[in-house]
Amino acid sequence: MAKSGLSVLVLCAAVVLGAAAAADENTPEIKMASGRFEPAQLRVRANIPFKLRVTNTDQVAVEFESFELHRERVVQPGETITVYLPALAPGHYAIFDDFHRGSTAEAAIVAE
Repeated sequence: MAKSGLSVLVLCAAVVLGAAAAADENTPEIKMASGRFEPAQLRVRANIPFKLRVTNTDQVAVEFESFELHRERVVQPGETITVYLPALAPGHYAIFDDFHRGSTAEAAIVAE
């Protein structure tokens, strides 16, 4: 491969890796801490699929659940999971910890 061809290949790889890193930096996050979701209202862009990082900082397993989003995932203590979500229409989508329902504050994803 010629030197200029190799340079183009290296440049293309750097662009792809940079775009992937930027996408990870823009991945919305929500945490379970002391029986609460942080933030209590997570705002995301409407009509764009996205992945959500969910971290459990508590000492017991929690269940990230949403009837509206059709998602139900167990998150072990100290674990971070990724929840893939479709493009959401503008609106308010309730989320809760089904393992501790009633003793845990509910939260919402707000698509705008």
